[in-house]
Amino acid sequence: MTGFAQLLRAVRAEGVRLGGRRGPLAFAALPGAVLAPLIVTFVIAAVAERFATMSASIQVTSVQTSNAVYWVLTFTVITWALIAATAQASIARGSAGDLERYLFPRSWTAPAARWLLCGTSSAAMGLVLVIVVMTVLPAAFPAVYGGVDIGSPEGLRFLATVPVYAFVTCGIGVGLGALIGHPVVTAVVLLGWAFVVENSIALAPNGYTMQGYMPFLNGQFGTGQDLAFTPPWGMNGALAYSAGVAVVLFAAGCAVLARRRS
Repeated sequence: MTGFAQLLRAVRAEGVRLGGRRGPLAFAALPGAVLAPLIVTFVIAAVAERFATMSASIQVTSVQTSNAVYWVLTFTVITWALIAATAQASIARGSAGDLERYLFPRSWTAPAARWLLCGTSSAAMGLVLVIVVMTVLPAAFPAVYGGVDIGSPEGLRFLATVPVYAFVTCGIGVGLGALIGHPVVTAVVLLGWAFVVENSIALAPNGYTMQGYMPFLNGQFGTGQDLAFTPPWGMNGALAYSAGVAVVLFAAGCAVLARRRS
């Protein structure tokens, strides 16, 4: 069987494994990647709209397009990266890992399938949620979000780049899962990296310089999201840098898997 045919077979197998009644798609994708960003986005919007319209003495800063989809970038993208990472790490040992070695002799086939499946799912979900958020916010909450425009350059950039960033982060997740090989540790490392290290490293000596090289923040910046820092390259360069980190981690993870099989 050719490598491409095995890859398609692995994608189908991974879809069955992740999509079962007790699979992570049912327990993580819906609440973490769909409900959480929508609930947080619209609750914050409703509160801000209430304050903006209840009294002229209360000033609420209007939100522009470049800040409209922050919670989609935070919840949807990272949830799918977590699904990809733990799916890869959980297969590293035991009978499931032995079966995978038998079915897919090439060490890269199954990880690539996980990246493709989770990455395309994350990209599609991210695109849909970006459309929903940027359509509903200005219509439902015009006092605060009236400046959000899906047809603006910022809105069109979100439509084009959020799916790319979502796909890239799943590659980072699969790479970490392959390198670490333990689902709980992988989850802690991924979440700690994305939410703690990348935000707190600015407090370290030369922290702002190091923050410019953080892959998740670079990916967010590359989508057009407003951030408090500017990486040492433009938006397109930041997105390319994040993708480069994903490729390096994925390749390193595949190398570790090949070494474990030998």
